[in-house]
Amino acid sequence: MEIPRPRSRSSSTSSSTCSGSPLALDPSVLELLNSHLAEKAEEEARFKALEAEHVAARLAGLDVEDDDAGREDKPMISLDDYKKTFGEDWQLSQFWYSNEFADHLSTKLHGMCTRETKIAFMCSPTAFVSFQHMKQLPGAHVFEVDSRFAALSPRQFVPYDLDSPDDFPKKFQGFFDIVVVDPPFLNEVTNVKVSSTIRQIIKPNGKLLLLTSTSVEDIVKKVYSEPPLGPLRKTALDVQHGQLANDFASWGNWDGAEEFGRD
Repeated sequence: MEIPRPRSRSSSTSSSTCSGSPLALDPSVLELLNSHLAEKAEEEARFKALEAEHVAARLAGLDVEDDDAGREDKPMISLDDYKKTFGEDWQLSQFWYSNEFADHLSTKLHGMCTRETKIAFMCSPTAFVSFQHMKQLPGAHVFEVDSRFAALSPRQFVPYDLDSPDDFPKKFQGFFDIVVVDPPFLNEVTNVKVSSTIRQIIKPNGKLLLLTSTSVEDIVKKVYSEPPLGPLRKTALDVQHGQLANDFASWGNWDGAEEFGRD
């Protein structure tokens, strides 16, 4: 057994001196930290400004809750401004689409819509922003657990917790012509909960577009196998997330869905 040796005076002095010295971050690390803090501060300032705009609109009587039809909304912010204002919350499995993909998706979705189309974006706020920025539809709604997104368009925001799949305004029963969903977690439990909500809010002949990882393809084909949600067909859409390395794809439930997304 090794017997500890007593510390020499010099080592004790050195230890004391070191412990009393303030820690200093490497300049490159400090620069990165300051950059991150500045980015978060700018993000918070942008969000507060966006919230203030909607508060002012409500006080002026310009943002009423009812009468969706026949009223023009304030223009939706751009994707660039959206990403500067709303940081990804990884705990909520938030990973924004690339701008190129979001715009391509929006173009294809608008090709299936008229002014009267009712379309829901579930757990896919980036798609909602891109779609509404391109061309606003009064019947577009975003279902999200993150209450920050109410600042985008309070009238079109629907609080949605997938752990309470039946908890949504009853006016949306059998309401939507199209549902676009990107389940936040890649497992069967999440898809079962999400599908329960979709089954209630989609019209009997409604279109479902599901975007998720190819790693759960067998799960989604099982969960969304019966009408009005299935059977599913893999589309031609090339799904792109900015921060994810997983292979993603999309599936649709309508005849000809295989061609959706093709240029």
